[in-house]
Amino acid sequence: MLRSFALALLLASGAAVAQNTAPADPAPVQNNDVAPPAPAAVEAPPAPDPAASATHPPPLPEADPSAKSSGPSPEQQRFEQFRRDLVNLLALRADADLLTAAAELAYPDAEDKARAASLKSPALIRRAQKYGPDVALVWWISTFLCSTSPGPCQAEAAKQLQQAAADNAAAWLPALHAAADPGQARALLASMAQGKRCDDFWAAGVLAVYHALQTLPVPAEVLAHGLNTTAARVNLATGVGGGFLPNYARLGEMCRNASADEALTTDCLAIARLLESGGSFRTQSVGFGIEDSLLPAGTARDVLRARQRSSIWQKQQFLELSARFPRDEALAQSYIDLLREHGNELTTVTALLRAQHVPTDPPPGWQPPQANPTAPADAMPQGH
Repeated sequence: MLRSFALALLLASGAAVAQNTAPADPAPVQNNDVAPPAPAAVEAPPAPDPAASATHPPPLPEADPSAKSSGPSPEQQRFEQFRRDLVNLLALRADADLLTAAAELAYPDAEDKARAASLKSPALIRRAQKYGPDVALVWWISTFLCSTSPGPCQAEAAKQLQQAAADNAAAWLPALHAAADPGQARALLASMAQGKRCDDFWAAGVLAVYHALQTLPVPAEVLAHGLNTTAARVNLATGVGGGFLPNYARLGEMCRNASADEALTTDCLAIARLLESGGSFRTQSVGFGIEDSLLPAGTARDVLRARQRSSIWQKQQFLELSARFPRDEALAQSYIDLLREHGNELTTVTALLRAQHVPTDPPPGWQPPQANPTAPADAMPQGH
């Protein structure tokens, strides 16, 4: 990847790890006769992970390994100036989504004592709360960025998120993850199971950052690498805005052995099916993994695995298609337009594949690539 973008995305992922030190999402236990294995919750840093999204455009060429590492290159310095100029402008806006994007983009400045507190993530997300008290995305990002350390503001953000999107199963995940009392955790899981939908805020986060990036021209140093403006913005928006994804560790722990408890099994299956349409490939893969671990052998599990194969096929076809984004600006623009229209990574990819006359179902006999048998279980193809 282009050095400037590599720097930006590396810093964004650093933000994620710092905000949540809980264990990574455990994979639900799979039955021994699974073939192919069901994608499970990912063993990855349990907060924003810019490499997570299945719909990231392919990485740009890596920086020259022979380049000096004594300090930031002029290109990196230019990109840092662009990022800070962008945050400076966004901080003046009275728009909740733009202020939320500014809070995400400002995270690399957390330890910079020369940077004004009003231009750092906690202050920016508080300003977003002021202008968007009922905007679920604001409270979702607040659970990651409202403070430099875990504390009461995260609990308050989780509560506000539940009120802003009570019918959204994903809105209960921050509180579930933080719940210390088993009884409270069980009650939260039951509330999740009553959800009418699941939206993990992936699309909303990407679109907010993409909109924010339109405030300033993309630096010429970025475009000089053969990347068009739209593809550059999509690349950074999916890396930063799409990185704030749920931690499924607690859910995986609770549903892993749910078969011994009929009521818990019922709730876990209900949640799994909500996750399967949950807005992003990562969330969908977690739902598939939970449901597969709870279904007995038979027709229902065979149908589930056929759906898994179709999902993996679509991700693979999209990655091949998105390789054209840097040189085909119209295609990159079509992708972001469809994301605005659908507000969901899964349906956006399906729509883009159909628009490009790419089959959305695999040919007969196609199977997902098999993992290296000596690799960890989380090496299986997964959405996020």
